[in-house]
Amino acid sequence: MSPRPDTITGLHAEPALARTQVSWEPLGFDPLIDHFRVYAVRGESAPGTPRESDLIAKTVYPTFAHTNLDPAGETWTYTVLAVSDAGRRGRPSVPLTGSSLPSVTATGREIARIGDFDGRTLEHHLAPSSYAKIPAEFPGAVIEYEQGADEPGTAWPYLLPGPGDAWAGKKPYRARWTLTLDDAPQADLDLAVWLVDTTRLGGILRVSANDEHVTDIELPVGSTRGSREGDATVPGSTLRRSFHEHALPASLLQAGVNVLELELAEGGWAAWDAVGVFARE
Repeated sequence: MSPRPDTITGLHAEPALARTQVSWEPLGFDPLIDHFRVYAVRGESAPGTPRESDLIAKTVYPTFAHTNLDPAGETWTYTVLAVSDAGRRGRPSVPLTGSSLPSVTATGREIARIGDFDGRTLEHHLAPSSYAKIPAEFPGAVIEYEQGADEPGTAWPYLLPGPGDAWAGKKPYRARWTLTLDDAPQADLDLAVWLVDTTRLGGILRVSANDEHVTDIELPVGSTRGSREGDATVPGSTLRRSFHEHALPASLLQAGVNVLELELAEGGWAAWDAVGVFARE
């Protein structure tokens, strides 16, 4: 009879925004492993024997990304076991508790935002599918948005094109967001950039504040469906949301008018969910 797979060891949980990356030590080739079964239970404990109702994934790799978690943060307890090519199951691993990182949209105080942090592009200009009008409306590849004067539905197109988009002239579009602060910040603020989808080209979103470079956000490979579909929360949606949050140094900001610029310097378009600036509480 084929031997039983070894018990999974080295279970590890790496926290991220709205996701937890679970990994473990790979097994050898005797027996051959058909797949791993990943079980998860909300909270900090799990039953001694995994319940099939708690199975959240089967994978052939010694890693699994638990995605689409609440951006406010979630805690789950994971158990993994291996199944051989003969269908024999190994004993379950020791359970491991892991938590995703909380978003600044949940922990911070809102200073300004464009759009709603809800997994949809629908409140933005030209959404969900009229992207072809963007080059004509913004021939200079610059989008200007003034906080308090403009609205997402009329002034902030749902896509920011990039140099990989032939339909938009292969230009690095820039979104310039002007906001006024009553006082100069005494501590760093946080910038939240949530996307509903990106293209298979990925890309680099370059962020600056008052003409000073802040960070380059590496955009993940997306499904390239967000140019035509505007709601990633629909059951079965193939849109690939991503969440990016970075510090805005207080030294780059001032009392009065400030300009944040988001330039899609490389790759294809990004579909906005929302962007916001938050003070740390």
